[in-house]
Amino acid sequence: MIEAFRLGALGRNGTLWDGVDLSIGDGDVWLVSGPPSCGKSILLRILRGDRRPDAGDVVVGGESLVRGARGAAASFRASAGLVPESFPSAGFSKPQAGTARTVGDLFRLSALVGGAIPATERKRREEELLALVGLSAPAPEAGTPPGGGAHAWELSSLSLSERARVALAAELLRNPKYLFADMLVANAGKDWTDTLGALFRALAREGRTIVLAERSVPDRWQVARTGDPAASGPFSFYRLGAPPPESKRSDLEWRPDDVGGEEGA
Repeated sequence: MIEAFRLGALGRNGTLWDGVDLSIGDGDVWLVSGPPSCGKSILLRILRGDRRPDAGDVVVGGESLVRGARGAAASFRASAGLVPESFPSAGFSKPQAGTARTVGDLFRLSALVGGAIPATERKRREEELLALVGLSAPAPEAGTPPGGGAHAWELSSLSLSERARVALAAELLRNPKYLFADMLVANAGKDWTDTLGALFRALAREGRTIVLAERSVPDRWQVARTGDPAASGPFSFYRLGAPPPESKRSDLEWRPDDVGGEEGA
């Protein structure tokens, strides 16, 4: 469980928000909505332990990330994936001069963060996860030089939707217990709204906790308003529920052949 007590954050021009309380249960999918520049990204960073709040505390599993044991926040981050609003290309060193960072490099970095996942296991899961988000990554045939498939694509060549989906797939490679995503649904595009909702519900059934930041509730998502409005600051908190009644399939499983979307959306 992730609990926040009287959280406050300062911006360049003073207090952004103060007195925010929330309680996110294990296996919940929460959506934080609010207008531009209200501090949604900052809230996600505080909840993940990337930034100390200017007021209040965050408690995960009964341990404070702010006032708890040394290293508590770092330990939590190791189990918490992050899909940022801006594609995570800054700071990645190039494999060699003149060569752009590729999708495969992003997965290799995720594998290292996740505890050095063996190469054969990483490649298998990479193909499954890329297929899951609508991007094909066939392995090179024996005796042929590598370079085919989505894993060889340069990150700079991807569309906004492809970047968002690749970043999600790379984070899922290391099986995070918690997943924080900033503007992921909006960046992935409307063709992926229902698919991502189904994926998040499938992850939640596995006991994973997901916290999303979006400017508004995605179309067709069945959500319930949650939290105390008096302790929500500029945000509105929602919990993702069952799929829409008109959905043909109400209980999608997390399998590459079961969850898909429009290629190149």
